[in-house]
Amino acid sequence: MIVARTTRRWLWFAGSVAAAAAAPFAVPHPFLFSLLIQATIWALLTASWDLLSGYTGQISFGHSGFFALGAYTAAGLAYHVDVSPWFGLVAGAALCSLVGLCVGFPALRLRGHYLALVTLGFAEIVRLVAQNWIPVTGGPFGMHDFGTLPGLPADPLRHNEILYLVVLGITVAAIALMLVVCEHTDAGKAFRAIREDQVLAESHGINIKVYKLYAFALSAALAGLAGGLYAFSIGLVDPNLASPLTSAMILGMAVFGGLGTIWGPALGAVLLFMMSEGLRFVGVVYNLIAFGAVIMVFVIFVPRGIAGLRFGSRSRLSRRDVTQSKLGPNRPQSSGGR
Repeated sequence: MIVARTTRRWLWFAGSVAAAAAAPFAVPHPFLFSLLIQATIWALLTASWDLLSGYTGQISFGHSGFFALGAYTAAGLAYHVDVSPWFGLVAGAALCSLVGLCVGFPALRLRGHYLALVTLGFAEIVRLVAQNWIPVTGGPFGMHDFGTLPGLPADPLRHNEILYLVVLGITVAAIALMLVVCEHTDAGKAFRAIREDQVLAESHGINIKVYKLYAFALSAALAGLAGGLYAFSIGLVDPNLASPLTSAMILGMAVFGGLGTIWGPALGAVLLFMMSEGLRFVGVVYNLIAFGAVIMVFVIFVPRGIAGLRFGSRSRLSRRDVTQSKLGPNRPQSSGGR
């Protein structure tokens, strides 16, 4: 039964990836592919935050700092040292993983809002360094003209098509890695135990220090990878990448998608980003208002996000947790509500 459910989930995942790869080619346009590239990067960034905060319960407001650090590292190596952008992506992820360990060490004794303040301070440090270290980072105006991923076609449409497929492939591989770690390894079980009750987890022999650092390092590395992809896709990095607004958007997308699921925040990021960008044609202010309104509605009425919803056979949308609570833990569902 469990094997069949797992297989079904991976088949859904593979089908969704295939649809995401093929759908944009029905209406090929450079602007559409550009939007999808950014949405895919936000999906990776939000999913990496969910691994640390949704699964492990370590609330972080500093993922914008890892995002910016990965972007500046990848872009800076390509601009100042003239190394391959592929190496820059790996170097940015590795550096963020190391910094994640350094941030994780003082956070081992912290939880809740204290941990959130520490990570927020880290992101602010990254932003201030990027804004003031002008010879390296370009200062307030950021860095540009550092190139893109090699081997892409010169034609704008073909360039964006191939770049989208590359970014999608890397993102899918990273999300699959997170799903395997969180759902099919002992680390995932330890993450959930730490999230629910750290004292109880430690009393059962779980080394919470090791698993917290593991979560910090892996989450930060993937956030840095997202930053590197952003740098070589957009062609510009600036200090605003590490701003509190970026962290707030990550948190909002994760809540919208459903905390502690990996795929939910990734899907939520894509939907919210596309909605926000679409409303820019109405007005810049309206997309921000709509973004905030959607988050408020989901926090109040659907706290488990998209991942906590299911479609019943009577064409109505219901909360999975509410349905389960009404049925009771041991009572089977009726044949009319699959």
